[in-house]
Amino acid sequence: MNAPINIPRLTAIGSGKGGTGKTLLAVSLAHALAYCGERVLLCDADLGLSNAAVHLGLEHGGDLVNVMAGNCAVEDGIVPVLGGISARGGFDLLSAPPGSGSLANTDAAAATRLLMILRAAHAYDRVLLDLGAGVDETTMNFASCADETLLVMTSDPAALTDAYAFSKLLARAAPGRTPLVLVNLATNETEAHRTFKALAATSRAFLKSEPHHLASIPRDPKAAEAVRRQCHLLTLYPQAPASRAIDAAAQQLHARMEVTAGPAPRAGMR
Repeated sequence: MNAPINIPRLTAIGSGKGGTGKTLLAVSLAHALAYCGERVLLCDADLGLSNAAVHLGLEHGGDLVNVMAGNCAVEDGIVPVLGGISARGGFDLLSAPPGSGSLANTDAAAATRLLMILRAAHAYDRVLLDLGAGVDETTMNFASCADETLLVMTSDPAALTDAYAFSKLLARAAPGRTPLVLVNLATNETEAHRTFKALAATSRAFLKSEPHHLASIPRDPKAAEAVRRQCHLLTLYPQAPASRAIDAAAQQLHARMEVTAGPAPRAGMR
């Protein structure tokens, strides 16, 4: 009997606005999920302004341009990070050249082809899509076609307004879909709780649905330091408050996948 073909879970990570720390969370979740035993591909789907490779201190992040064009396979277009998927805690990155803007005018058809290519990347258990900030058509297409959508927001009133806009457009594109919310850069749990409750109340009133609170990530100077040093937060400061919160969020995501896909190897970050 032939073994079943592995189909990766697509997890989109978006935010209504820039400045929420979305890419740092995407990179760190890839690292933490790999520690859970998952084979992870991080795809920088901010097609106009790819910068995941910059966060990781890499000269380049792979060849997403030729993967999307059909000129090379995913496995030939990736860059292994921390040893790649064969190493504990390692994952793969697929990105366009940082600062090139080479995919800025990608149309909906090309974005749909990319999703099909990623669905067929059978070497992975999960593909994380680091979406561009905002709610443009391509971003929302990625968000609605993924298996689950993480919404990163902060307590900034503008971030709350934009997070609601993201939720509204997601519900319109994928009826019944509600995002998993990560409240980032929280001063304390009280602020994080208040921020999520404001989004939840607005969603109940106008969308007749309520998002799920996945986790709150505290404002942590160690996270800012990791960004400045272009180093991996979970490697540099594994016991920092932000690292511990990100690991807890990854454990929740991993558990959600186990429920739908059956048991998989599991281990903590440290």
